Amino acid sequence: MKSKIEKITGIHLSLITFSLLALTACGGGGDGDSASPAPAAVTPTTTTTTTEEDPTPAPTSLDDLVVDADNALEASYLLTINVEKSSQSRGYFSLCDDYTAQGGSYNINFDSCLFRGPLSDGKLSKELKIANHESQLIAVIWFYEGQNPQYVEWSYMADSESQILTMN
Repeated sequence: MKSKIEKITGIHLSLITFSLLALTACGGGGDGDSASPAPAAVTPTTTTTTTEEDPTPAPTSLDDLVVDADNALEASYLLTINVEKSSQSRGYFSLCDDYTAQGGSYNINFDSCLFRGPLSDGKLSKELKIANHESQLIAVIWFYEGQNPQYVEWSYMADSESQILTMN
């Protein structure tokens, strides 16, 4: 004896099958004056594939991940910023990650700055935690007395124990 769910499912399956048959039997509308083109013949393509087994299967869960022994699994690194300008000029420091070089100048998105701060007597010393994906940064010093800004492009150095950005 079939349960109610099996009977209802069978009825729905029959209705769906009948609807599909009715739709395909009807064909397209049209005005009757034009003949429909014959369907194009499709030639199946054959492809030859060689199956080489991948020595390491793709990970499907966190348990499958393999991490190098020297990877500290840190999400950030410490960047030491040292600015020591010989002039006593007042200035403002910006460290940003979204920029493009254009000839001898730079186009910087200042909304992307990771740090901004004033120089005190031409100096600034700061340690910042920077996310690991930030490997290319630009430092800019703007001077209040109208001097041209000074730029320094900085890159993360994987083989270095400490990350330091210096502007003299």
